[in-house]
Amino acid sequence: MDAITQKVVPMAGRIQSNKYLKAITEAFMATMPALMAGAIFSLIVSAPFGAGYTAFLEKTNLKGILNAGVSATTDMIALYLVIALGYQFGKAFNKDVFSTSVVSLLSFILVTPFSTTVVDSAKKTIPVNSVIPINWLGAQGIFTALIVGILATYIYSFIVDRNWKIKMPDSVPPMVSQAFEAVIPGIITATIFLIVRAIFSATSFGSLSQFIYKMLETPLTGLGNSFTAFIISIFVIQILWALGVHGTLVVLSVMMAVWTGPMMADQSALAAGKPIPYMLTLTFMFAVNQWIGGPGLLLGLATNMALFAKSSRYKTLGKLALLPNVFNIIEPIVFGFPIVLNPIMFIPFVLTPVIAFTIGYLLMKIHIIGIPAIALPSSVFTMPFIPGGFLLGAGVGFGIYLILMYLLSVVLYFPFFKIADRIALKEEEDVKAVNN
Repeated sequence: MDAITQKVVPMAGRIQSNKYLKAITEAFMATMPALMAGAIFSLIVSAPFGAGYTAFLEKTNLKGILNAGVSATTDMIALYLVIALGYQFGKAFNKDVFSTSVVSLLSFILVTPFSTTVVDSAKKTIPVNSVIPINWLGAQGIFTALIVGILATYIYSFIVDRNWKIKMPDSVPPMVSQAFEAVIPGIITATIFLIVRAIFSATSFGSLSQFIYKMLETPLTGLGNSFTAFIISIFVIQILWALGVHGTLVVLSVMMAVWTGPMMADQSALAAGKPIPYMLTLTFMFAVNQWIGGPGLLLGLATNMALFAKSSRYKTLGKLALLPNVFNIIEPIVFGFPIVLNPIMFIPFVLTPVIAFTIGYLLMKIHIIGIPAIALPSSVFTMPFIPGGFLLGAGVGFGIYLILMYLLSVVLYFPFFKIADRIALKEEEDVKAVNN
């Protein structure tokens, strides 16, 4: 293990030291305050403590207040990310970071939809203009924010490097001079993204954000309810999360209609005392790839950080992220570790749920564990695997299977986590050496 680590750590370190990849990583990490606040608000409002707890939140209006907190944090994460990308890439390009942050945000807003639709009491669809749908500022807009944040800063820097700017006399204070120098590059960059907006508004997609999201959805539409379909869906979920996109929502938006029927048929058969017709359903996939610390079975990684981290960075993150992750809130780890665009963690993040799902499929096929046949509860996203695994009508064996998959996730993440931890520890030691 040490021999492998000694070879892999330098290579991984070189990849992570790339200034552009580092800028992306640091931009994602800069969103941590918003993500942690959103995780705490979400945990309080959606904790599966029963109907009495939910009624208390609604009666005291705490639910509305906490949901506003979630809307202002997690549901607007793309907005914070694009600002951070402008800042970090401005620093990488040696440009005024405040100007690049503003231009990056402006460019993102320019390609974001300014309209939505609502359904009135008569069930008529009514268009609403001059509003920005919050979904495009959150998880659905992250990939757009990533593309636009990088491109806008690059275009701005390219124009500045060509000296297409207003030059002020040396007697003018630097703050004023920088503001005027940003005018022409800012206008040109904004105009380019306004043209992009105009082009996409003339298409059936409506906007760049909707085009990107549609392109992510399209490959999923031909999948069904087979083992292959679920494995492909899990791969897509994990890869999209690794790119910073909410893969679960993308896949469910397409596959929910396909997967709901078999899930309900299983529950009806269970209630009638008949054989369970479908082995693979959304219930099974969520039990495996959602309830054990969210997509990727990240509770295994959170446990490694909490118990085995040597670096201060991961020790602290482990303490902060472990409790939210028990309730399957993954954003603090996905964007704080980060998992996004992390070549070290990509392998276990993608393969761990595939391995766990395949093991469960084989165990059900040879009748060692039962088939989960209870339709998913309303608290599906935040249900911990204990007690969730014992409440699906599959018997005690299925709950034990989920416990074993949690332990397996700890083992599978461990070698990759140790590589990342050693790199972080070395960076911390280098900083201490410089400061001393």
